[in-house]
Amino acid sequence: MMAFRSGAHDIQSFVGRAARSTVIGLHEPFAAMKDRLDGIGGEVLMNATPRLSFSMRTEILGPVSLARPDVVIAVPVKDEEERIVACVASLANQVDVDLASIAVILLLNNCSDATAERIRALGPELPLAVHLREVELPGPYANAGWARRLAMEAAVELVNPDGLILTTDADTQVECDWVAANQREVARGVDAVAGYVIADPYELMQLPPEILERGSLEWEYQQLAAELEARADPQGCDPWPRHNQNCGASAAITARAYRMIGGLPPRPVGEDRALFQSLRRVDGRIRHSLEVQVITSARIDGRALGGLSDAIRLRGEPDHPCDEMLEVAVVTLRRALWRTQLREFWRQGRESGLTPSLWPARLGISERDFRRAAERRHFGEFWTELEALSPRLKRQLVTGAQLKRELRRMRRLVESARSRERRRELAQPPQSAPRCEPPLRQSAVPAVAQDVATHEAAPVLVPVVQTPRRRTAAA
Repeated sequence: MMAFRSGAHDIQSFVGRAARSTVIGLHEPFAAMKDRLDGIGGEVLMNATPRLSFSMRTEILGPVSLARPDVVIAVPVKDEEERIVACVASLANQVDVDLASIAVILLLNNCSDATAERIRALGPELPLAVHLREVELPGPYANAGWARRLAMEAAVELVNPDGLILTTDADTQVECDWVAANQREVARGVDAVAGYVIADPYELMQLPPEILERGSLEWEYQQLAAELEARADPQGCDPWPRHNQNCGASAAITARAYRMIGGLPPRPVGEDRALFQSLRRVDGRIRHSLEVQVITSARIDGRALGGLSDAIRLRGEPDHPCDEMLEVAVVTLRRALWRTQLREFWRQGRESGLTPSLWPARLGISERDFRRAAERRHFGEFWTELEALSPRLKRQLVTGAQLKRELRRMRRLVESARSRERRRELAQPPQSAPRCEPPLRQSAVPAVAQDVATHEAAPVLVPVVQTPRRRTAAA
């Protein structure tokens, strides 16, 4: 038995595992599939992604995997010769899973360094199958969105139809139980898992003090916002404690759900968030798990436009908005409260057909627009359209200059909410957690039963965040 070392990672492998034959061929991205599925909602939703062809060089390294692996990991790669070995090592070092049931797809797009050679050098010692694909994407498609889409489309073609597609980044190292932790979450009945992404602490320490200070404040704000949202709009499949990240460094989606939404939207920036948003539109069940963890680079010379490196670099500009998930405190609360109340009215309306009376005025939209939005098949589509129409749901992001003030407001909301919850628990018996509802399949007009405008400043219950226990690899 031989081993090679990459940083803190050791990969065990058997002698004699060699790269299989290289295949040169034409790869065509797979358009949204039209076969009937038993997944979410029972229908296939098509996105507007065009059907294109790209010449691609493919070779398979490592041992033979199952013909249709249960798990396929898709990784877009661009000039990562210094980090790709550590990334692959972390994927190969998984515990509590059968490595023969896992395959990795590394999609190298427009690489001009020695990334491919570094990967090939690992071939004889890899304990799991690695599909190395190299492609030169033309100008409009040479971006992270298309690279990740191509990797995930290759994954959905390879994986077991009832299997799981995972994706991470080439500058990221996943925890040793990353695959198993994702599988456990999916086994609880969700369609996708957003993992918890932690910036590399060694690289963080090299950043300027002012960026570190702002990052620390944003981190606290993010945790409090996640807490507030979880309690104002509780989800049975995504209970507290949870986080609010939706990052390509750690994402998982069932193959059926991926086909159902027509694949990853190949946006040049924010393709990872667009993937989760596509699932939300059809009421897909997403878990923001603290048990699924990765460590990603905190460098400021990243490969993807609009990625984490750009976000870190812009932290030094006081007028630049914080993360797009961080809204001013009162808007965070309003959005969560209205979402949960409209969801309940939607469910009631499906049964009773009650006519809305107050919501259009409250949202600042016409009753005609409200009724048209209510004709959507899923609540997620209804809510997304309301967010686009309503001036009161327009996103108001926190800037660096506003951060300290808004953080004080968010702390007050959270502290008040905790007191509220303690009083509520003393006054009534414990209530069961909200159910993980199946996707809605009928359109309806949600009924309006109360005016929520008076609740916009009312806090909601929020317990203290519990730090997730880190798992250790089995011997």
